Amino acid sequence: MDRRRFIALTGAATCPCVALAGCTGEADIDGTTGSDDDGQDTPEESDDGGDEVPEDDDAGDDEEEGSVEDEPIEHDGRPITDHDLEIHDERRNGHVFWVDLDGNMYGRSGPRLLRSDDWWESHEVIYSFANQREGYNSNIIQSVMVTDAGRILCGVGGRGDEFKETGRIELLDEDLEGSTTVYEFDYGRTTGSFGHSVYEEIVVIGSYGRSDFENDRHPDEVILSTDGGESFEQVLRAEFQTANAANHHIHDVEYDPFAERIWVTVGDGGNAQIYWSDDLGDSWDHLDEYGIREQPTQVAAFRDNVAFGTDGNPDGIMRFPRDDPSDAPRSIEDIGRGHVEIHDEEHNHEMRMYARRRWHIREEDGRELCLIPFGYSPMHPDARESVVLASVDGDAWFELYRVDDREKLLTNVMGPLSRDGDLRTLISDSARNDGFQIDATVPEFWK
Repeated sequence: MDRRRFIALTGAATCPCVALAGCTGEADIDGTTGSDDDGQDTPEESDDGGDEVPEDDDAGDDEEEGSVEDEPIEHDGRPITDHDLEIHDERRNGHVFWVDLDGNMYGRSGPRLLRSDDWWESHEVIYSFANQREGYNSNIIQSVMVTDAGRILCGVGGRGDEFKETGRIELLDEDLEGSTTVYEFDYGRTTGSFGHSVYEEIVVIGSYGRSDFENDRHPDEVILSTDGGESFEQVLRAEFQTANAANHHIHDVEYDPFAERIWVTVGDGGNAQIYWSDDLGDSWDHLDEYGIREQPTQVAAFRDNVAFGTDGNPDGIMRFPRDDPSDAPRSIEDIGRGHVEIHDEEHNHEMRMYARRRWHIREEDGRELCLIPFGYSPMHPDARESVVLASVDGDAWFELYRVDDREKLLTNVMGPLSRDGDLRTLISDSARNDGFQIDATVPEFWK
């Protein structure tokens, strides 16, 4: 079996270890209020003429013959904690974003693109955007995506004065000697924590950042490539509803291979909405109402349902069950609200977290595995817990890992590319400061 012929990546992965990236500092990085969600590392002195950088800057198809028919897992609306995860190692070692089909991991240090072939135990600089444009923040790598064909895309810039500079998508040359700007946002940027999806030659990316209500500028674009990142076109400007909200920006995008559909979630507050397109962005549908209180920040398309990771009370998973892949919700009431809820029993307060970048594998035999980290919102001074949820069917969700430590803000998950491959998982934080990873096994229910 091809190791990942049928896998959609919006995080990336390969192995049964989990790596968590923790974060330090008290940065404003709440992904739904316009603050930054992926942290900022301090540049080396030789980077870019010594420009100063804020410490916290970034902060289905019919079942195939022979497919596996698993018994449904019983749950009571809470995450299941029986999963036997073994932690191998914890380390501080920079900022990792992606894993390609060959098991190479990619990350960043300021404007420098890093690559590792040993699960981020070590890495090397393979390219730098330093001095490509004026100003250090204009050259910071915000996200990394690698297509199935091996093309490397980087979301660069957009963190300038008051977050009001625009970001761009850079496609690296095959020889890594240069790059081409394949798209520049009207406003906003990319983020490493959500808002990008890669499936075979299809790449979907959403813009993100703080709204500039005074000048009616919003990071509300969704762009699409059908040639593996060689070119992009804008396919959606999400409809603005109200300035009585923290922002109007794109939260997440997902290419759903079962329905051949693009899903988009938008925030915040009265602007919160779910869009979908069945013709690669030529036309769009959306829910009847705006202002979804849970305002999803993640979309994960399973064979029999679509799961939405939330940023709202209750924290957890909303779920749209479907009998046919072409089914679509008309109202928020068609989506199971509070399908799975995350609770903080010990401290007896709301978790104040939101769903970060997922990792999703879909095997040819019908098996699926999706992991979603829920990182706390640094907007809340007493928030400190992060949780990683995992599911094989979008219905029952396991609490794979929980950390009660403000130093470790879970935002990225990378894991096995398939059951045939290296069964490790890597979970990482918001890419601030020194970075933090936890290397672990895959849970027993996936082995």
